[in-house]
Amino acid sequence: MENRLQMEVAKVSMLNDLDTFSNNYSIRVKIVSMSKKMVNDNKNEIYCLDMIFMDEMGTMIQASCLHKMLGKFKDLLQLDECLLITKPSLAANKSSAKYTKRNDKISLYFYTSVEKCLDWSGPKYRFNFVNLKDVVKNKIEVNTVIGILDWLCGVCFNLEDTSKKDVSKGKGLNLRVKDLEGQKCPVTLWDGFAIDMFAYMNDKKRKKYVVILCHFGMVNLYKGKRGVANGFELSRLFIDTDIEEISSFRKRYVEKISSSSSSNEHVGSNVISSVEDEFLNNLDFMLIGFLGTISTTKKVLVLGTITAICTDKLWYYNVCNHCKSGVEERFVTKENADGSFNVDHAKSLLKHEQSESLDVPDSYSLSTPVDLMKD
Repeated sequence: MENRLQMEVAKVSMLNDLDTFSNNYSIRVKIVSMSKKMVNDNKNEIYCLDMIFMDEMGTMIQASCLHKMLGKFKDLLQLDECLLITKPSLAANKSSAKYTKRNDKISLYFYTSVEKCLDWSGPKYRFNFVNLKDVVKNKIEVNTVIGILDWLCGVCFNLEDTSKKDVSKGKGLNLRVKDLEGQKCPVTLWDGFAIDMFAYMNDKKRKKYVVILCHFGMVNLYKGKRGVANGFELSRLFIDTDIEEISSFRKRYVEKISSSSSSNEHVGSNVISSVEDEFLNNLDFMLIGFLGTISTTKKVLVLGTITAICTDKLWYYNVCNHCKSGVEERFVTKENADGSFNVDHAKSLLKHEQSESLDVPDSYSLSTPVDLMKD
């Protein structure tokens, strides 16, 4: 009995050793991601089950099972399940998005057999960290699938309604995250990911510092800004899950802000309705009188109210409300519209660049609010 088991173990191949010219082998894998493709005419019927397999060495490969084989395997094909698969098919990966470094994929077909694996010795997860700075600084191309990002969620905006290419409706959620180095990056989550994240952020029992991991995320360009989004297929989102990577990140972040002189009890993950609210509720604001206490080079926002204009100083001038060009007041002589020889002296504003006069109503005076620009 022991010799037979040893022979079976010897037959198991690692994913890096697979040969496309043969299917007479077995693999021991864990399903680390899963996505269902539904039939267009029947949203309750699965057309294909897409997966990502990981072997005990941490190597990953895309896999699929068509609807005609799901009846045979569906009870075994579960997320995070460990399986022993014999005689799968290996072919070129023609998927539009490549979620692993391999150019081939595994398919389960009629001669394939699948059973639960009870002696898994591989890792629970395999995360390859990517720096946020590489995403923001254009070091990773748009639409590139990336392994994992480890973030603290700083700001979560409102859930939004979206329209898809197939005219169906969806949900979108914008986040602003940062890593341990303080690098910030916009993140966009779609559909189920957006709904789950928004619900968690509004849960009164959630943790103060919300840490998320996006497995198989994608670099994107959204509203002119480089960031990250979940893919519509095989991405996986971990929100404050009890795994070592998240626990370690939160511990290091808390230690860092605790040792920083700028830390305070208000720091944490926030839910706000809009970018304008974020600006008005920014906890980094300080009174003008305290600007001299800043000891490090940084950008600051000064929010104040204009209470008076010193018109005897040379640092200001009037500008056009539309084009912002500098203007000056002049009295001009205009002929009457009736063609008579009488003339009218009217007040006008003259642009500096185009020398184009702008008529000013009789009620205009220097007390009228105007736009100002520094010279």
